[in-house]
Amino acid sequence: MTEETTPQKRTRKWPFVLLAILLVIGGTAYYYYNRYIAGDKWKPLLETQLKHLLLNASDSLYRMDYSDFDLNLTSGDATLKDFKLIPDTAVYRKLVAEHKAPDNLFILGVKKLTIKNVGAKKAYQDKILEINQIVIDKPDLTVINKRLSFNDTVKVGKPKTPYEIVKKVFKKIKIDSIKLNDISLKYINKSNPVTKTNSLKNLDISISDIMVDSLSAKDTARFYYTRGVSLKLHNYRLATPDSLYYIKLKQIYFSTSEKQIILSKVALQPRYSKKGFYQKVRRSADRFDISSDKISLKGIDLQRFLRDQKLYTSSMNVYGANVEIYHDNHYKGVKTTKIGKDPHQALQDVALDMKLSRLNLHNANIKYAEADEKSGYTGVILFNNTNGYFLNVTNDADAKRKNPFMLAHLNTRFMNAAPLNINFRFNLASPTGAFNYNGTLGKFNGQVLDKLVKPLAMVHVKSADVQKLHFNINASNYYAKGRLEFYYQNLNIELLKKDEGKAGLQKMGLVSKLANTLVIEDSNPDKKGNFRPGPVNFVRPPTLSFFSLLYKALLDGLKPSVGFDAKTEQKVNKVVTKVTNAVEGVNNLLDKFHKFKEARKQRREERRKAKEAKKQEEAKKQQEQQNNNP
Repeated sequence: MTEETTPQKRTRKWPFVLLAILLVIGGTAYYYYNRYIAGDKWKPLLETQLKHLLLNASDSLYRMDYSDFDLNLTSGDATLKDFKLIPDTAVYRKLVAEHKAPDNLFILGVKKLTIKNVGAKKAYQDKILEINQIVIDKPDLTVINKRLSFNDTVKVGKPKTPYEIVKKVFKKIKIDSIKLNDISLKYINKSNPVTKTNSLKNLDISISDIMVDSLSAKDTARFYYTRGVSLKLHNYRLATPDSLYYIKLKQIYFSTSEKQIILSKVALQPRYSKKGFYQKVRRSADRFDISSDKISLKGIDLQRFLRDQKLYTSSMNVYGANVEIYHDNHYKGVKTTKIGKDPHQALQDVALDMKLSRLNLHNANIKYAEADEKSGYTGVILFNNTNGYFLNVTNDADAKRKNPFMLAHLNTRFMNAAPLNINFRFNLASPTGAFNYNGTLGKFNGQVLDKLVKPLAMVHVKSADVQKLHFNINASNYYAKGRLEFYYQNLNIELLKKDEGKAGLQKMGLVSKLANTLVIEDSNPDKKGNFRPGPVNFVRPPTLSFFSLLYKALLDGLKPSVGFDAKTEQKVNKVVTKVTNAVEGVNNLLDKFHKFKEARKQRREERRKAKEAKKQEEAKKQQEQQNNNP
């Protein structure tokens, strides 16, 4: 049998260094205590053994230090305080010159390390080490990464297993549990021109039933020689690369035995207010504010993740999500293109290959708000108490070859007024981001639409009894085409305008009356039973977001449904222009008349003042004459 050649980066023994130190305490302490039972001669000998083991395991790269070590052979308990693992920079530079240095350097500090019930005698006599518990308090680890080109080489064969590394000391190792409490981790990346630092604090790790022997590596019920590893991370916060958001989590829980991850109090939180956000980005863009009470991933395929670095799960559940998307179109900076950035396309850009067989959404509230430059107001669309599921959420090439479609079914409350059932079918392999959405909106009072159409379309819905709205639309990065069926009665609208210098939106009374009388159909079907369908043929601007596309395509179909098709719209625009010009002409005449009246009034006042002044002058002269002729 020939040995396979597999690409391997240079493996280092550092992950086993600390473990080897812990394990050798039992055997060597027992041996030297029995040999030098009088006095404390065993302590310096044990320290010598530990340091010798560390130097050999790390190619003399690391040294250790501690403030106190205590071992009770009767109980088998050991305590190590203020333990430090420190790299020797001179040795590191030498290893770099010899092309033997690792990519990572580690600086480790442990406040207190406690070992419970070490079977020292059995470790010494039978080379079988059994430990009840290891507790490591407040470990502080700094990892300094600098990629070295000579480590990117091809190695022949497989790296050594933990058993192959420790078998000269012990033929079997069994530890019931290891607990690492309140871990602090700092990762310093020096591989790029600009050094980047990431930190992690408040991390707890529990490892249960560790077995290292000649057979444990083949035990499929074990995860890296353990029955289970659980991890808890508390109060995690990370700034996004664009510095616009914080990712916050109250707690992350991960268990290999349960094959699940639970995230508590998750949030994507903007770092700036709405005004500050747009001052920062200097363009029209979507601002997200997202939170969830809990997110759980269950049925994680750990073996696939370890073998292929792919995340496959049977289900993901999102509980109590609140999603707010805000868009302000006042800003005139260069808009970024949205081509290729719809949600199902963004999923394909995630670095980690993944497949969620089913994603369940529980009681989510979704709000989209858009501030309009022309009206000066903000339109709002709400989807509350949203529940549903997504199937085949994936970016993995193998999974997409088997099934390229991601499906979704959602039911929600539209504007807190009507039930809405909507289905999506996303083509994950489409280069144009093709997808379909269809659904049915139930009965509601159309006046609630004012929150959306009044700010964005400057239309006030005075009355509308909506019976049902059904839609089926095919869309992509470039268009939306389909059909809309809008059933309603008693539709009456009022057109509005924004006049400069005046507060609020002004009514267009005459134009509104013309629209309702001559254009807008008050019912669909009409009194004769004729039904007007709403064809959708919407050309998507490259800068239009996914969420804007969904509702603007529907608005495109609503126009012909209410009798306002393209041909009618042209006629109406001409009538509106004529009426507007006529109104402006009348207003101009009235303005001229008012100016004429004001000028005439002013002239009359001037003449009155002149006569009054003349009378006063004549009276003054008469008085002067009387004074001169007594």
